Amino acid sequence: MAKTTFKAALAVGLLLLLGPLNAKAAEPFILDSLSAENLRDLKLPIPKANAFLENINSPSFGTIALQDESLTDSLTPAQWNEVFGAGQEAGAEWQDLSKELLSDFTARYVINGTLQLENVPPTFTTLTGKVYTVVKYPKWLKNTGSTELCVEGYIKQQDITSELSIETVLPLTAALAYAPSAATVAVQRHPYILSKDSRGYALANVNWGVQHSADGKRLKREDGVFKFIWPKSVTVRPDFLEAAYVGKKSLQSLPYAGVHGFLAFKFKPGGVTDENGNSVRGLVISLNTYSLVPGVQNQGIIDGLRGKYAVHYNISSAEGYVEQNVFTDGNRISLYPLTLPRARQIQLLENAMRQATANRTGEMYSLIYNSCTNAVVSFINGVLSKDEKIAAGWMPEIVYRLRATIPDAATALLTKRGLIAKPLPYLDETNYTRLFRE
Repeated sequence: MAKTTFKAALAVGLLLLLGPLNAKAAEPFILDSLSAENLRDLKLPIPKANAFLENINSPSFGTIALQDESLTDSLTPAQWNEVFGAGQEAGAEWQDLSKELLSDFTARYVINGTLQLENVPPTFTTLTGKVYTVVKYPKWLKNTGSTELCVEGYIKQQDITSELSIETVLPLTAALAYAPSAATVAVQRHPYILSKDSRGYALANVNWGVQHSADGKRLKREDGVFKFIWPKSVTVRPDFLEAAYVGKKSLQSLPYAGVHGFLAFKFKPGGVTDENGNSVRGLVISLNTYSLVPGVQNQGIIDGLRGKYAVHYNISSAEGYVEQNVFTDGNRISLYPLTLPRARQIQLLENAMRQATANRTGEMYSLIYNSCTNAVVSFINGVLSKDEKIAAGWMPEIVYRLRATIPDAATALLTKRGLIAKPLPYLDETNYTRLFRE
């Protein structure tokens, strides 16, 4: 345990250099700095899906611990052998994917579809029709034609979702463990593009804000979740963009640590309108997770490390987003103006809208590799030149991972790079209506 203690101490030391955090906020990042062996020493239940590949031919196959024990027996050993072919050769050369900051395959997917290795290049087609180019796959995996598979794989990063690196095959029902319930989807609707023309984008499933009664009270459902307004269509005109911001939610008491990152955009009047002509001044685009309990944010640190939550992107009016959040968890909201030229800010807006509305079925959350703040840094990286991009550099990867994961560290990094300016005065339940007021 001496080595474990040293690594934990090193992680804490690095965190102190990255920004103010309390012990509770630091806990998940200390855990991530430990190896799988160290984590086993700490008795944290983080099984590896790859374990079943090593034991596929063993008598104990039926009791192998996959990511969820309940998924193990979805296929028989004979069915697995049909798919695997070479068995023990599984994942020979590329099993351990390197995870360079924002440059390698890091966003995890658990997804069903069909594999076409005979295509040049090979492809994987999901059940919803999305086609990925398969850039890597285990040597033991053979062509399966029209046979449905559930694969665990990785995409390059949040804004590059066309290429898939397949790591292993899971039981057919594996993805069901992460699928959001109908009750959750009713609160967290997936935004999508209805149409695009020279004027801009028509979007569906934009969260316009909290419903109010005639006397101004915020309306809630029976389960205590706010009732939201969902216009049939929201028109967004990029040419009306005034400014772009990195947003941060922070605790309202000591140590005031950041807990969530997002992108916000301010428009001239008429830049964001619904089908009835109602207008707002801003949009928020944010990576979240589908809640296990509708309207209640997932809080499991270990499950966040294990990738147990499915990713959900939301597009909301900025006014509605701020009101909803300050009256849900009482957090402060700060906006840091991006210093990018206006053309790049428009590019950032359009990229973020396209990615938030993309088919991301099967994408899994990760505290370190695919989180809300990772998405913000990744999207900004996407509009920077090669020389400007935030890359791993010479310091240990953990430092850069943390700096792209912890909201306070990320805003400090972006400030140091000259990409964002000092934040506007923070918003809370006492002054939230000031947002984007002239």
